[in-house]
Amino acid sequence: MSQIEKLDSVAIVLGFYNDKKYINAQVKSIFEQTHENIKLFIFDDNSTFKLTKSFLKLTTENKKKLSIIRRKKNIGSAKNFLFALKEIKDDFAYYGFSDQDDIWEKDKIKISINALNKKDNEKPVLFSSRTEYFNEDCTKKIGESKLFKKKPMFANSLIQNVAGGNTMLMNKKAQKLIVSSLNSDIYTQHDWYCYQLISGAGGEVIFSLEKTLKYRQHEKNLIGRNDRKSDKLRRFKKFFSGSFKNWIDINLSNIENNKSLIESKNLKILENFKKCRNSKNPLMRIIFYRKSGVFRQSSLENLIIFIGILFNKI
Repeated sequence: MSQIEKLDSVAIVLGFYNDKKYINAQVKSIFEQTHENIKLFIFDDNSTFKLTKSFLKLTTENKKKLSIIRRKKNIGSAKNFLFALKEIKDDFAYYGFSDQDDIWEKDKIKISINALNKKDNEKPVLFSSRTEYFNEDCTKKIGESKLFKKKPMFANSLIQNVAGGNTMLMNKKAQKLIVSSLNSDIYTQHDWYCYQLISGAGGEVIFSLEKTLKYRQHEKNLIGRNDRKSDKLRRFKKFFSGSFKNWIDINLSNIENNKSLIESKNLKILENFKKCRNSKNPLMRIIFYRKSGVFRQSSLENLIIFIGILFNKI
């Protein structure tokens, strides 16, 4: 790759596991981007179905832009994405993630790069955006992702992920930061980890109001939509079942492992949040919670968090 080509080069990590039904449509949408300098890396997490280039309906030119890496053992979705960032040996200007079952809008990469280039390229910058929810056949829009109005920052990332992995694109500084931090055996979600580490290290996280992809909804979605009452009820139950608290435990452990990368002002937020969680006194939990400044994006969610703090569910 020449020096000029590197300036706008994009590496896309597509995490694949077993479900081959939609991947041709997704790969097609990636190679039909208006931004053409893209290399696609499909990391197959040891599927029972062996994905090959011949299965994918590719032009001769696009076959040259595609690599399939099959893992010898299954390591789980989050690690599959994160570890891929350090396993790509070529040097790129931008790095992004792709699910195996969406359809990208043609300007997705162009929109992402334009937003990244408006920021300080000497620090880690991560782009994310809204999405549109479509039915299984991707023929009908059935909703759209939430509109988050508060600025993405570390204090928010500790208890909420607003950055969807399937929309993410990051600059080289952000990719290097993530790669330098990968020292754990367990992660909750790759996108949440990126949001926490990049914002914590003094980088910038962009949340764009533009909807850059069709998020296909089907029974095998790992995460899925969150705009209906039933989705909110399902997440509410997870919150009070202890699942949410377990996720926070894992996330905080990973941040602790990388405290040297976190800005001092964010370390203060982290310490107060830890004191909030560790205190046996409900009143002290509330005091440290308020002192930490951690927050979610809506008033209702913040009320639920407040209740969760009282009952030690965070």
